[in-house]
Amino acid sequence: MALGAGAAGATTVAGAASASAGVQGADGRTGAKSAVAAAATGTIADAKHIVILMQENRSFDHYFGMLRGVRGFADRATIRLSGGNSVFNQPNGLGRQYPWQFSATAPAGGADPERLAQCNGDLAHGWNDQHAAWNNGKLDAWVSAKGNVRTLGYLKRDDIPFHYALADNYTVCDAYFCSALSATGPNRTYHWSGTIDPGGTQGGPAYDGGDESNLRWQTYAEALETAGVSWKVYQNAADNYGDNALAYFTQFANAPAGSALRTKGMGSVPQTTGRTPDDIAAALRADVVAGTLPQVSWVVADQASSEHPYATPADGAHFVHMVVDALNADPAVYNSSILFLNYDENDGFFDHVPPPAPPSGTTGEFYGGKPIGLGFRVPMIAISPWSRGGWVTSEVFDHTSVLRFLEVWSAAIGKPATCPNISTWRRAVCGDLTSAFDFSAPVFGLPSLPDTSSTIGMATCAPLPNPAPVTNALPVQETGTRPARALPYQPNANLDHLEFGAAGVMKVWISMSNTGTAAKRSTHLAAYANAFRIGGPWQYTLASGGSTSDYFNCGTGYGDGQYDLTVVGPNRFLRRFTGDATKAGKDVAVTASYVTSTTTGKLALRLKLANAGSSAVTFTVTPNAYLSGGARTYSVAAGASTSPVFEAVADAGGWYDLTVTVGSDTTWSQRFTGHLETGAASVTG
Repeated sequence: MALGAGAAGATTVAGAASASAGVQGADGRTGAKSAVAAAATGTIADAKHIVILMQENRSFDHYFGMLRGVRGFADRATIRLSGGNSVFNQPNGLGRQYPWQFSATAPAGGADPERLAQCNGDLAHGWNDQHAAWNNGKLDAWVSAKGNVRTLGYLKRDDIPFHYALADNYTVCDAYFCSALSATGPNRTYHWSGTIDPGGTQGGPAYDGGDESNLRWQTYAEALETAGVSWKVYQNAADNYGDNALAYFTQFANAPAGSALRTKGMGSVPQTTGRTPDDIAAALRADVVAGTLPQVSWVVADQASSEHPYATPADGAHFVHMVVDALNADPAVYNSSILFLNYDENDGFFDHVPPPAPPSGTTGEFYGGKPIGLGFRVPMIAISPWSRGGWVTSEVFDHTSVLRFLEVWSAAIGKPATCPNISTWRRAVCGDLTSAFDFSAPVFGLPSLPDTSSTIGMATCAPLPNPAPVTNALPVQETGTRPARALPYQPNANLDHLEFGAAGVMKVWISMSNTGTAAKRSTHLAAYANAFRIGGPWQYTLASGGSTSDYFNCGTGYGDGQYDLTVVGPNRFLRRFTGDATKAGKDVAVTASYVTSTTTGKLALRLKLANAGSSAVTFTVTPNAYLSGGARTYSVAAGASTSPVFEAVADAGGWYDLTVTVGSDTTWSQRFTGHLETGAASVTG
């Protein structure tokens, strides 16, 4: 697939063959691009260096809910809270509160609101309160669980221009979840090793902040060492905010002086500038220029540069910028490197997308009767020549996906290093991040990025009050779409039938599937009861080509016939079924399926409208978005059906959002929302 040009003057591989000048690096040297292009294979093996920079404590909505073209505040396919409220309209004591902008805040004490956006303070983010905010997947207890309405605060483009510029130029992942519904330690442990040892057999379970020590299982750094892949941690061990997870493991903490684990994993960069972030950038730059940058590098910031809420996004942006510039000290190194920028957990900040959760009893995924994860969404940006163009990938990932990427990459370069600790369920549900890249079409050269020299410093923030909301309305996300990577699943769900038993027993049966040519990996779905009954949500994992069905009581004690159920899945997939099993809607049915149009030859959505009643019924199909032309009506005779095909879905980038109603029963409606996957690139919804 072709990538966008990105910054002006960037050159693709196709143009590299005829370009003799090469790409000019930050130091003015040229020729690097043509040398890299000459050695290209068009595969993941073209990446010579993988650099991993995990920052601190920010949720996806908190940073990127306003970003154009991602699954943010304009998301149409959201769960609903008790009482029918939007997931964005959260309970706040006796009232309610929408997400609010930190830089449009009450200027307490005369403080600058824009400065308050940077200095916004920490929130609770341990095992118990993260699970409380999650509330079994209902996501309806953020303020009460975190103890502060700041949980709903967010930043916008003007507040974090560097981060938005990275997303505009590279590939942002809008379905990247942290690994655990917990704190920094467990998530970094997942990031470096693939597990927290929930069974407690090797020093775990390291499930909460403060319990990450004396761990004994193999880390991924050790797997690289065994495989002969060079690696290193760039840090100041005395000023790393405790964020080097290798130090949690006894084999590193007790490694003898001069050993590989001590030198590469626990050592410090030369302290030459008097500031840890500058020392780290200088060490990276020196290794880049000398040609000694390892094949895999982990970069660990100091607290002030970590973007932790006690620090500032501005200071973190400057550090990330210095890391990018250090890699570009030799453009040939930048042009053959991948930098993963991610965040360990969400702190206490709100995110509206329910994380995939394992079915009850899933091996390796529960502690104390509670699921370990996935945790809430956090930002992830893939920075490389192969991820240029402002792309979005909505494939489900978590921190173990970075290890999975390294598994694929290390095998491709002939030095396979595997991580045996990742659970079977996590490997099934989470991708390996390779879909964030197009190795056949790199865009070489560093784009123009905003200046980040105006740092703030933690000392400036210390005396400032925390921000407080002055607005209460759903934020208006930036309009527009982005190019989207293909996804490896195709979920579907239909209300299959109603079951009637004795003594008021009534059940709604829903069928779910993950089928079609695009379905190459497992997908996760969750079913929600919006009204009339308690319980749920119920979690399902469907293998490639797999299907399942489940029933939901709607009889006596469960709505007395009434039902309102929603099934949600990845990439804005949603089905909503409402009705009353005692009324006329019991005799009608809609079945959604994906078909190839005989007219256009493109993938299309088909809705089979069936009437099992004794009188004709009029179905109305109304587009809620994406499709033009207004509502369509279909008169279906008793005992008959019709199956309109919506071919225009292909012209809408594969997106559809349709509501079906019937004239015979005002309680009955069904909504079908999602995206048709063809295996090719598309656009965001």
